[in-house]
Amino acid sequence: MQLNYHSTSQDQGFMSRIFLFLKRNYWLYSLEVLLVFLLVLPPYHWNEIKVIILIVTSILIRDITILRLSYKHLGKFVAKGNEVSIGIIYGSKIQKELNEWLPELDLEIRYSFGIPVLYIIKGNEALFKQYSFGVWSVQKMTEFVDSFYDYKKEQALWKMFKGQE
Repeated sequence: MQLNYHSTSQDQGFMSRIFLFLKRNYWLYSLEVLLVFLLVLPPYHWNEIKVIILIVTSILIRDITILRLSYKHLGKFVAKGNEVSIGIIYGSKIQKELNEWLPELDLEIRYSFGIPVLYIIKGNEALFKQYSFGVWSVQKMTEFVDSFYDYKKEQALWKMFKGQE
């Protein structure tokens, strides 16, 4: 019995994760259309310049937030028996490996500002937060959590069947 998740080659690249996010959330980029529309209409008045500065500032804040949240990504989640190996991608390479004990881990989907976030929790501490970037969507997160708890239940039943603690 084994639970395997390895990120796809498309999901491992930092910029590909961002482009997958853009593709799924194209409505977030409606400000650019408004900005182009305002830049095309000369002559500019002071009020129009204020609006343009406000739009550019909000675009910068949005893009910096997206870049920061997509930098860390779940690269692998492999459970063999009661040992779980978690690989975390920083940018485009797996930089951090965590080895944890299966009964101590929990997965949970929480919403932050309407955005789903997958939490890998050990006790009261969040080991990792996976935001919905790249191939991760609400549906994929839900499937992952369900498969994790199915695997965890199978492991507990296997131990009871074998008579182990």
